[in-house]
Amino acid sequence: TTVAEGNLKIRINSLRADEFGPLIAEINNMIEGLKEKQLLQETFGRHVGHQAAIQILNRDPNLGGIEQDLTVLFADLRNFTQRCTIDSPVQIVAILNRFLTEMVDIVEHQHGGMVNKFLGDGFMALFGVGQPDVNHARQAVDAARAMLQSLHRLNGQFAQDGIAPLQMGIGIHTGVAVVGSIGSSQRLEYTAIGNTVNIAARVEALTKQVGEPLVITLETQQRLHSMPPTAALPPQFVKGQSQPLQVFRLLD
Repeated sequence: TTVAEGNLKIRINSLRADEFGPLIAEINNMIEGLKEKQLLQETFGRHVGHQAAIQILNRDPNLGGIEQDLTVLFADLRNFTQRCTIDSPVQIVAILNRFLTEMVDIVEHQHGGMVNKFLGDGFMALFGVGQPDVNHARQAVDAARAMLQSLHRLNGQFAQDGIAPLQMGIGIHTGVAVVGSIGSSQRLEYTAIGNTVNIAARVEALTKQVGEPLVITLETQQRLHSMPPTAALPPQFVKGQSQPLQVFRLLD
C-alpha cells in the first residue's frame, strides 16, 4: 500500500533464504523501475510539459500524428520585441519567467490544458488532447480569462518593482488537428499541426486589430453554450483563409 500511495523511497532490506527471498528481490527491482520512470517523466515533463510527457511515455514515441478534436490557444505579449531593445537580456528573461510560470500553472494545473511550445514571448496551448469527453473549448476560454486576471495581478507586482506593465493577446479556435510525435527519425516533437492551429494563430494576431485582449472563433463560441456570454465582432479576413472568420469577444 505504501508504494501504491506513491512512496517510492521504501526498500525491503530483509534477506531470506526461503521462497519469499526472490519475491522480495523482485519487489525491490519493481520499485527501482518505478523510480526511474517517475524521474524520466518529471525531467522530460520540464521540457515538453507534464501532460505531453505522459502522452509520449504512454505511447510509441515513433508514432505519427492522429486526428483529434481539440481547442488551440495562442497567447502573445504585445510590443515585447520593442521592450527587448530597452531592457537588459537578464531583465527580459526574469520578466518572461515570472509571466510564463503564472500562465503555465493556469493552463496545465488549473484548467487541464497542455502548453505545447514556447514562442519567444508567447506560447501555444492545447486543450482536449487525450480527453475526448471534456468540453475543451470551455476549458480553454476559462483558462484565458484566468490568464488575463493573473496578468492584472502580476502587473500590480511589477508596478511595485518599478517594471512597466505587460499586455497580452489571446486567440482561441476549436477544430480537428493532427496531434502526435512529428519530425525526423533523429528528432521528434510532440505537437499539433493543421488548419485549426493556423487559424488559432491568426486569431491571436487579430486581437491587435480589433482592440480586444481575447478573441475566439465561432467554432469555439458554439461549444460554450452561451456561458460566458459573447458578442460578435465584424467578420475578419486573415491570411491563408478564403472566407472571413466569424469571431467573438467575451462580454464579462
